[in-house]
Amino acid sequence: MNHNLSKLLPVNGVSLFVRQFGDPSRPMLVVIHGGPTWDHSYLVPAVAELSDVAHVVLFDLRGCGQSSRTPPVGSLPVSALQPDHLADDVAALVRSLGAAQADVLGFSYGGMIAMRVVEQHPELVRSVVLASTTAYRDVEDELAQSADYEERHRLCPPVSFGDPALTGPEAPDGALSRAMAMAGAPMAIWRLDRLAEWHEVLDRVRFSSDWNEPYAAGKLRPAAPDDAPRVLRDWDGPALLLQGARDMGFPIGVARRLHAELPNSTLAEVPEAAHMAHFDNPSAWLTAIRAFLIRDSPTSG
Repeated sequence: MNHNLSKLLPVNGVSLFVRQFGDPSRPMLVVIHGGPTWDHSYLVPAVAELSDVAHVVLFDLRGCGQSSRTPPVGSLPVSALQPDHLADDVAALVRSLGAAQADVLGFSYGGMIAMRVVEQHPELVRSVVLASTTAYRDVEDELAQSADYEERHRLCPPVSFGDPALTGPEAPDGALSRAMAMAGAPMAIWRLDRLAEWHEVLDRVRFSSDWNEPYAAGKLRPAAPDDAPRVLRDWDGPALLLQGARDMGFPIGVARRLHAELPNSTLAEVPEAAHMAHFDNPSAWLTAIRAFLIRDSPTSG
């Protein structure tokens, strides 16, 4: 039976907007989007394709999209946006859907939350896919080695946190994040001839403003654990490190560095792909994940 369900679920004291693809009898793949001011919609076209091997579960993080929101949209306290709460939401969601374990795919910021899930709920994680993300807080050396970074950065118009049209009391919800995503598109994707197509993807995203003030005020704790490589080593479960070879946000060097530190990891470098590797090269991206998810299947060869 193939399911495609979308609904609000009460989870861990909040409401999460959840979308499911595939047969619930298959192993669960729970997907954590990035941003964190985005929703999960930009990942759906690629990730839904994995429903042939997994019960795919996507959701909007608290403070994002159609999930519980902070004022003025909702009543969630801003203090509830700390990353440990987000990791607890993932664990509670998996359990609420009846699974004892799940494969966890975290994209960008979501990858950092996935590492927190490993730290806080190691028994729940069967394997982890860390996509377009980093376990490190120092990526300057890798950025300096990126020949593309400066060239593409020049194509991105500046966006000001102080622009009242984006952050003022009359600004539309998510205005700052939408402007940043649009301006940063030349660095987010590799194929500039597909910019218009990427803009269409962004048009469908429900951006949120919930994170603007706590981020600007330095109230949010780092998303990833303090020593994420150690957390992953101590857990010692299977990890797929999936990075665009042309990523200009978290360059490929950070994935190679983590791979060298994790004996139980697989590194997949997606060619001709930047940060949004699932958009730039969906075939290679999906092939790597699918092979990883079915690695222990008796029919996988």
